[in-house]
Amino acid sequence: MSFVKKWLKKGDTLIEVTFAIGVFSLISVLSLQIMDKDLAAIQGAMELEMARNEIDAQAEAIRFIHNAYLSESKLAPNNRAYQGLWYRISRDHSVTIEGTTTGTVNLPTEISKYSNATKCSAFYDKDNSDNPIHNIYKDHAFVINTRKLNPNDINFTIIRADDEYVGQKKFIEAPVYPRLVFSNAAGQTNDDGAISENTAGGATGGTATMQNAAVFDTVEKAEGIWVIASRDVTKGVDKTPEFIDYHIRTCWFAPGHETPSVLSTTIRLYNPEMLND
Repeated sequence: MSFVKKWLKKGDTLIEVTFAIGVFSLISVLSLQIMDKDLAAIQGAMELEMARNEIDAQAEAIRFIHNAYLSESKLAPNNRAYQGLWYRISRDHSVTIEGTTTGTVNLPTEISKYSNATKCSAFYDKDNSDNPIHNIYKDHAFVINTRKLNPNDINFTIIRADDEYVGQKKFIEAPVYPRLVFSNAAGQTNDDGAISENTAGGATGGTATMQNAAVFDTVEKAEGIWVIASRDVTKGVDKTPEFIDYHIRTCWFAPGHETPSVLSTTIRLYNPEMLND
């Protein structure tokens, strides 16, 4: 009996301990992998939603310019505040506007093969002439400043990617997700969120108003998002198009993916000049 009691009280063998540690390690690794996949899925869903928000913002800005010009179409040309903005995004890239710049619209056969891209850098590779994917410069891509549509400053409102503006290097690949990065007039890109209280009537009277310390409404970077315009050619390329399609495109690498994520939409706007004829 004493031998049996002594045998029952003995500790685990080295093999048993090693096996237990191995099982625990396997379960821990599997749990971490599942958690990592869940976090990647959550982050991917959030990035997808952010990309959709940026696309919707561009679409609404383009529609606003179109509607604003349409509402002014009966006015004299010199009284149309939004005419310059509309001309910029509705005229062919070969057409000179007001003697200083050109439009941004392409023929349907000229725009890039969006679905064939295997990497986002293909759209930004301006110097690679062998690339079968057109770059955003060849497509005359642009973005709209969604925080301040200023009809009196076309270049401030419509940021172009073609040769005239390529030196600004505003269009870059998305390091995280597609977005517009804004700065204030001084070029700062980070807002400390400070709020100042201004008193209109002096220190002892008047109405106090809360205002941001800095206004961030200047497009500093367009990361992984751009717009390409293509025109209607049913009546011929030398005729005024009945409509213009705006292809709002994005490209970025979602977490855990080796191939790029792409999300896009197309809106069709009918030419006010044709509607008035």
